[in-house]
Amino acid sequence: MALWNRRRSKPRRVDRLRPEGEVPWYGHLKSSQVRWQVGILFVFLVSTLLIVQMPRPPLSFRKGERTVHPILARVDFEYIDRQVTADVRELTALLQMPGLYSPDARQAVALRQSLLSLADEVAKARTFEELPAAQRDAWKVNADMFGAVKAALGENAANAPAVQEAIAKAAAALAEPLSLPIIQDEDYQRASARIARCRDIRKRLPAGLSPDTAPALEEPTATIVVQLPEGDQPVALEKIMTLTQTDRIQSRIERLIDPVLQPVFGGPGVGLLAVTLAPRIGPTLVYDQAKTENSRADVRRKVQPVPILHKARTTLVEAGTAITEADLEVLQQEQEAHLARLGWPRTALAWASAITILAVLVALQAGHTALVQPNVSRSVPRSLMLVILSLLVVGVSKLASQAGGTAAEPAAAATFLVTAAGMIVTIAYSQTFALAMVWTLVLLVSVATRADLGWALMTVAGAGIAVLALGEINNRSKLIKVGALAGLVFLGVRGALAFWRVDHADMPLGMVPPTVLWPSFLCFSAGLAAGIVMLAILPGVERLFGIVTNISLLELCDVNQPALKRLALEAPGTYAHSLLIGTLSEAAAEAIGANGLLARVGAYFHDIGKANKPRYFIENDQQGQKAHGGLTPAMSRLIILSHVKDGQEMADRLGLPPVIKDFIAEHHGTTLMEFFYYEAKAQAQEAGEEPPDESDYRYAGPMPRTPETAIVMLADAVEGITRSLKEQTATRIGSTVHDVVMKRLLEGQLDNCSLTLNDLHKIRETLTKTLLSVYHGRVSYPSQAQGAEGDKSEGDAAVRGEPDAPGGTAIKEDPEATAADTP
Repeated sequence: MALWNRRRSKPRRVDRLRPEGEVPWYGHLKSSQVRWQVGILFVFLVSTLLIVQMPRPPLSFRKGERTVHPILARVDFEYIDRQVTADVRELTALLQMPGLYSPDARQAVALRQSLLSLADEVAKARTFEELPAAQRDAWKVNADMFGAVKAALGENAANAPAVQEAIAKAAAALAEPLSLPIIQDEDYQRASARIARCRDIRKRLPAGLSPDTAPALEEPTATIVVQLPEGDQPVALEKIMTLTQTDRIQSRIERLIDPVLQPVFGGPGVGLLAVTLAPRIGPTLVYDQAKTENSRADVRRKVQPVPILHKARTTLVEAGTAITEADLEVLQQEQEAHLARLGWPRTALAWASAITILAVLVALQAGHTALVQPNVSRSVPRSLMLVILSLLVVGVSKLASQAGGTAAEPAAAATFLVTAAGMIVTIAYSQTFALAMVWTLVLLVSVATRADLGWALMTVAGAGIAVLALGEINNRSKLIKVGALAGLVFLGVRGALAFWRVDHADMPLGMVPPTVLWPSFLCFSAGLAAGIVMLAILPGVERLFGIVTNISLLELCDVNQPALKRLALEAPGTYAHSLLIGTLSEAAAEAIGANGLLARVGAYFHDIGKANKPRYFIENDQQGQKAHGGLTPAMSRLIILSHVKDGQEMADRLGLPPVIKDFIAEHHGTTLMEFFYYEAKAQAQEAGEEPPDESDYRYAGPMPRTPETAIVMLADAVEGITRSLKEQTATRIGSTVHDVVMKRLLEGQLDNCSLTLNDLHKIRETLTKTLLSVYHGRVSYPSQAQGAEGDKSEGDAAVRGEPDAPGGTAIKEDPEATAADTP
């Protein structure tokens, strides 16, 4: 075959070579767990994007912010000005409804009765002197008026009906509201104030209003409206009289009653009657406030919102002024008009830019979580809880920023939320992870609310201090102290940023302006509130994240806990054994930097399952009954194994935290019950049967997964074997501890607990030291019957620790004593 026809294999590029068995990145997507994690990240990204961009993109300005440069309109736009609309509606209502008044004829009717009574008294009196003094004083009757009335009545009051008819006509003339319009002084002032109010509102209205608002720009008229049966009748205010204008009222009354009463009372008498009636006539028109306000409200509702036209490049907010709520509304509508003019391409670009920024932040946080806290990235529930927590912080901060108020209130709300979230993550996981979480939340909130750099610096500083100062929670007051410390940092940073800027550079020393004091106080309150709220929700946080704090651990140390109390009463040997294991475990855990309190509490509860069958465990066999004497090794195996399962069931009923349940399940790992296994093996050999399966005599596990549970396993085994030693000397105890630790290590029981050889060395030394302090020597005191020499020799032997000394410290080995959990 020709060389050029030979097929040659194409060599692979070196950069494409992959180690044997390595899965490409897309191959990981076949895992359901990875797909869940990717889905959670996608949901978090989309939810954050919606929070940032909806219901509308956030403005770059905040209420109360002082502008450095004037803010100009980018496009021509119309906006609905709420204040102008309210002014136009109020002006229209005042113009169309000046004020409604109802006629009041009660005083006119009363005056008619009084005049009729006067005519009757004149008719009865023969002379002026016989007229009652009360009538003369009330109506200012003189001899001429008396004579005129007497003449009009005629002989024996023959003309009395004509006189009464004349008086009735005069009273009717006085009762006519349009003929004699009299109102209260305050009503007149109200009508005059309406004119002044209309003019003030007109002055506030901007130029360039639409033609629809032309009726509201008319000159107000000084009128009131009188409600008559035939219809409402407007009356000019200049024709209205008040009660204090007695001269005008007297003149008007005299003109009204003169045509009908002059024949009766005479010309001078009519004048005297007018003088008397003027102060007694009272208001003939009464202001109907309820009907007036209802009518004006109807007018206001009919007025449409007023649009205001702004041209491009015109100033919306002047430089150096604080942005108000009205300014924010104008700026928001200008932004909407600007986006509408740009169209969907520019809007799509804005959304794409936002999702790019958020994707970078989310990816950074996800990568940091996978490196620093892999147990979170591998757990779907934990990832969901952190996503929900983050969305709550960002979403509520966005709502607070759009709810109104000054810039200080939304900033304080966001500061509180970020600080509380940081404290929650610190309690649930670690300080390193919480710091990164705080930084991410600050950036997300800044993007969502357009917060300034000062807020971000303040929140990072205060929340970071709270995370670093939190650490282990040994008492409830620590949460409040940490919150107060974070609040002080907020206060200091907020004030420093305010004075660092030029806004308050010219302020006199010793004076703090309210624009600095109030926001700083709110930020301090936010930090303190975070500590108080965390104190209230701490039990819920522990249950939600499946963690336990030192406060809960200290509460579990109480001997009145139901499980410990039952153990002390029904299995006192196991109870004493658990207390000793707690002491050993705490010392060993603290030696390697683990949680000593957790190890101690876990040791207290690791054997609570023995309370169900206490007599089958050697530490509770105080009478030497040998409960396993009549049982087969297989039956004894089941009884010994059951204490782990029984302990887990008791922990579930008592509601113990999961981290405590781990001690119950893991304190034996998958070790072999050697005593019963070898006894069963020996019995099988004697009977000529197959030896038992070794796995049947192993604990179900799992093997210890944390340093604390591994330490409890080692302490449990060491304490049981050490107790069975005949001579508990330093050499024997040290050798025993070393053998137990090496045996567990070689069996692989410590493979999953992240203990190093250096840690095991420290654990071995600590356990040895603690056991020596437990099984320490005592001086033997001589009896009174012994002589002085015998006393001295025995005492010296006891001090030297000789095991054969009478009353010495040597512990004789119990032939039945073996390792822990064996009979």
